[in-house]
Amino acid sequence: MATKPFSFELVGLKETMDALEKLPTLSMKKTVVRNALKKAALPIKTAAIQNAPWAPKPKAYAKSKHLKETIKITTSLKKSQRGRVDRSRVTVYVGSSSPHAHLVEFGTTERYTKKGASKGFTSPNPFFRQAWDSKKKIALSRLKEELWRALEKAAKLLNKKAQRGTLTSKQRAGLMK
Repeated sequence: MATKPFSFELVGLKETMDALEKLPTLSMKKTVVRNALKKAALPIKTAAIQNAPWAPKPKAYAKSKHLKETIKITTSLKKSQRGRVDRSRVTVYVGSSSPHAHLVEFGTTERYTKKGASKGFTSPNPFFRQAWDSKKKIALSRLKEELWRALEKAAKLLNKKAQRGTLTSKQRAGLMK
């Protein structure tokens, strides 16, 4: 299945980056970006939940959650999923904590018993891919709005802390640049 090329235009990126650079500490910059990314990813999460298949659970799995209930927005991966960690980057994931989500998304090949009898296969059901394809433009346009909102919130917080005299030494040093 071939995918169509995807393009978008970022308007106001220079102004956004300038405003982000004015924040005094790296942790504040990362928090602003992380919060904006989480809010921008909400349409993708909602679409993934709507697209995910729903099947009755066998009695053996009565205490486990359905696939739809495990779809989350997170900033971390399980240890087995992580590669090299770059602490200067901010990454947000929309995914499932279900151990079989990838099997539903990508499908499986035919499986066989030890005696050679076929156990069948699972056809792919790309519910995450469909969610991304249908909501990526909305998420990217929402990112711009949420990033400005988060920057304004951080600026108000800094102003409030400065008025109370409770800025940290790193915040004071960053604001003096």
